[in-house]
Amino acid sequence: MKRFYFVALLLMSFLSSYAQKGFILQHQPKNGFVTISGGVSLPVGKFAVCSTRDEQAGLAQQGIMASLSAGYRVAGPVGLMIRGEVFRNRVQQEALLDGFYRAQGDSWTANAGYWAVTSITAGPYVNIPMGRWTLQLRATAGQATAICPSTSLRGRFLDIPMSIETAEARSVARSYNGGLTVRYRLGRSTALQLNSDYSRADFTFQDMKTATSTGNGQGQTNLMTSFKPISVVNLSLGITVLFGNRQRVF
Repeated sequence: MKRFYFVALLLMSFLSSYAQKGFILQHQPKNGFVTISGGVSLPVGKFAVCSTRDEQAGLAQQGIMASLSAGYRVAGPVGLMIRGEVFRNRVQQEALLDGFYRAQGDSWTANAGYWAVTSITAGPYVNIPMGRWTLQLRATAGQATAICPSTSLRGRFLDIPMSIETAEARSVARSYNGGLTVRYRLGRSTALQLNSDYSRADFTFQDMKTATSTGNGQGQTNLMTSFKPISVVNLSLGITVLFGNRQRVF
């Protein structure tokens, strides 16, 4: 019986401490935050299309992403934030041969690098507090830089060795981002959060060089322009540092 009372006393003490901590954190919101996150990048729309018959197709696979953001409340639950994001998605190499004419018995291989997009955006956000939990909605806009990866096709055409290579290209465009975050307050100055973001930018790659060469030394180089709408859904987990007491009641 004494052991039962001892366990019950410990449990009550723990629950009281937890409730007290939750009450304090709930009544000491912070004005600002800095967050670092990492996760997966999921291509959507034209960026995910895997057919060379579509000139806007990105042939992109699932990739990785990272982001760094900071914000500060300026009026009630509304604040302003700045956000940097980078994501990398590998090109589906086999898709490069889609629709490519090959005579019977011809053997071709494809190689490609990664799409790499870096953006810096800024805009408003709204926090909806729910005890130690916070729901954040945001919408930002800014500038993004994209690297279209180099690609190469090598094989034989009617017993003649041939290669087709497209050089890496860069482009800059306006970027738009919308996101939702669920944040859990761990302590007075730290929180853990789960993020989902949609990012979109339309890039035009100018003067992309495509070189075709054959085994007999003949070859030619062409310049082309390519329009690529790049859109992704990024899912990430992050750690947040909170600062700036909005009101201090203890």
